[in-house]
Amino acid sequence: MPFVSFCISTYKRPQILLTQLQLLSRQTYTDFEVVVSDNDPEQSGKTIIKSLNDQRFKYYSNEINLGMIKSFNKSIERSNTPYIIMITDDDPLNVSFLEEMVPLINQYPDKSVYGGFIRKRGDVDKIEEIDSLHFPSEVLHPKKNPSIFWSNCILRKADVIKIGYIPDYGSPHLADHALLALTGSVNGGIIRNKIYSSHNLHENNYSKGNFDSYYNGCVGFYNLLSQYFKERGEFIHIQHVIHLHLEQWFISMSFSLRKYFYKQKNRNKLQEIDNFSKQILTLNFMKRSRAKYQIKKIIFNIKVQLGLL
Repeated sequence: MPFVSFCISTYKRPQILLTQLQLLSRQTYTDFEVVVSDNDPEQSGKTIIKSLNDQRFKYYSNEINLGMIKSFNKSIERSNTPYIIMITDDDPLNVSFLEEMVPLINQYPDKSVYGGFIRKRGDVDKIEEIDSLHFPSEVLHPKKNPSIFWSNCILRKADVIKIGYIPDYGSPHLADHALLALTGSVNGGIIRNKIYSSHNLHENNYSKGNFDSYYNGCVGFYNLLSQYFKERGEFIHIQHVIHLHLEQWFISMSFSLRKYFYKQKNRNKLQEIDNFSKQILTLNFMKRSRAKYQIKKIIFNIKVQLGLL
């Protein structure tokens, strides 16, 4: 049995999938499998897996489009290893990731998460051991941890199952962040101050469409984490961090989309961004972000007028 599984969901992006699998095949630590759950009823990913002729790559057709989260959870169910890595079909991962992270599992056994993050404090490659009470706050706090990539993390599969798999609240937005926070709340985690992945920006990114899912993601994330940590009697430790995390996510996402569609000269998309941003700011737990949002919008409009975008 392999030691770790890369768990992937894909949908009608065979060439993007091929590029990702070719990159994963170059991992310098080789004791792994790749589990691909294909949401395409026409099984467009099947020929890609066959063409690679690598026994570590395992293909499963969902037969129908289950949606992103359910498909990812299927890939977890289909994995045959004690540890898993959630990864999209389009975000590249450094080929040394497993070689550098797997030894931490042997050095610090029984943790729930072993992840690479860019920490705002500490030397590059510094190792931190964080207990279960503080791990969610350490990971979600934007002033300590400015970006999150779940593909940078090895998760103990038993603990992912314990928290109920990837949360499905009707939107994939922030579900990866919630997964890491909840899984780390079981037995804590190990953080290495190093990043191994990045977002691959292209026309087919989910984030560039499906704008209605941003509101649902914001609400779902807040309600899920609030209820979970209240039941554990730990909400007081993380309430402020949840607000900070949502604010940073919302403002960063809103204005990166604005910048992209302004350059595309797509007025309809810009109006849609305005609409869902206003809707999110009507939420009680997001009201404190209104002033910062308005300031950012003024700055954005000034840059537009000055031709600085």
